[in-house]
Amino acid sequence: MNDTHMKTRSQKLLEFLSLERSADRLLAFEVPKDALTWTRFCGSLLLVLTILLFLSGTFMAFYYSPVPGTAYDSVDFALFNIPFGSVVKGIHHYSWNLLLMVMGIHLGRSLILGSYKAPRQMVWVTGVIILLFVPLFIITGDLLPWDQKGYWSTQVRLSIISSVPFVGKSAARFLLGGSLTGVVAITRFYVLHILLLPGLLVLFIAVHFHFIRHRGLAEPLGADPVSRPRIPFYPNIVNRWLFLFIMVSVILGIISWHWSPPLGDPADPTDSSYIPKPEWWVLFLNQLVSVFKGGLAVLGSTIIPAGLAGLLIGLPFMDRSPHRHPTSRWKILLPAAIIFVFIIVLSIMGYMEHFVLVEH
Repeated sequence: MNDTHMKTRSQKLLEFLSLERSADRLLAFEVPKDALTWTRFCGSLLLVLTILLFLSGTFMAFYYSPVPGTAYDSVDFALFNIPFGSVVKGIHHYSWNLLLMVMGIHLGRSLILGSYKAPRQMVWVTGVIILLFVPLFIITGDLLPWDQKGYWSTQVRLSIISSVPFVGKSAARFLLGGSLTGVVAITRFYVLHILLLPGLLVLFIAVHFHFIRHRGLAEPLGADPVSRPRIPFYPNIVNRWLFLFIMVSVILGIISWHWSPPLGDPADPTDSSYIPKPEWWVLFLNQLVSVFKGGLAVLGSTIIPAGLAGLLIGLPFMDRSPHRHPTSRWKILLPAAIIFVFIIVLSIMGYMEHFVLVEH
C-alpha cells in the first residue's frame, strides 16, 4: 500500500515537472481581459525594472572588488574602460529611481480603487512588504562604490539605525563588523546587496504572484466579476510584456548614454566636513529625524515610520466594508491624502534645506 502510494506521488511529481505539461498549463492559463488595459501598466513595468536591475547588477558584479579603495577603482574602471559600462551602470542607477516612483504610483492606484479588499488582502500585504523592502537595496548599494557620498551617507544611516530602541546598536554593529566602516563593513554590505536581499526579494515576489494567481486581479469599478471576459496569458500578456521590456531597456540605455551615472570623489574617512545630500526618496524621513531632537528623536527615526508602515500593512484588515468606490471610502482616503500631503511638505522642506539654502 505504501509502495503504491509512493509510486503515485512520484508519478504526479514527474508529471508536474514535465516540460510538456508545464507548456500545456501555460497555454491553457487565462487572465481577465482587463489585464491588458494601460491602467495596469505599473505592475508590468515594475517587473521589467526589477529584471533590469538584476541583469545590470550581475554584469557589474563581474568587475567589482569589495575592498576599500579598490572598490572605487573597480567601479571607475567599469564605467570608463569597459565598452558600454557606463550604459549598464546608468540602467542600474535610473532603474531603481524609476522603480520607487512606479511602486508609489502602483500603491496609490490600488489604494484609491480599493484593490486591497477581500479576497485580495494578502496581495496588498505582500506588495507593501516589497515596497518597504526595496530601500534596503539602496542603503546597502550606496556604500559599494566607496565614494564620498556613499561613504558619508552610510555613516548618517548607521547613526539613525543606532538610535532605534533595543535593536539599533546591535544592528549597526552587525553591519559594521567593527568600530570603523572598513573592509568587513563593505563585504557585508556587498553580500547583503547581491545575495541575501535579492534572494528574499525573489521570494516575496513569488509569494505576491502566488496570491495574485489564486485571488485574481481586482475587477474594474462597476464591472461584473462573474461575466468578466478572459484571454490567454500566452501569447497576449507575454508578448506585451516583452515589448515593454525592450522599449524600457532602449529608453534607459539612451538616457544612460547621454547622462552617465554619477560617481564622486573617492571616500575619505578623515574628511568629516563632507555633508552628504539625501536622495529624493528619503527627504521626508531625513526631515522627520531633524524635526525631533533629543529624547523625541525616536519619534522621527522609529515610531512614526514604523506606524505608517503598520497602517499600510494593516489597512485591509481595518477597512472591511464591501465598498470599493472612492466616494464610499472617504473615511480611509481622506486621512491617506492628509498623510500624503505631509510627506510632500516634509520632502519640500528637506529639499530646500539640503539643496537650495545650502547653495546660497
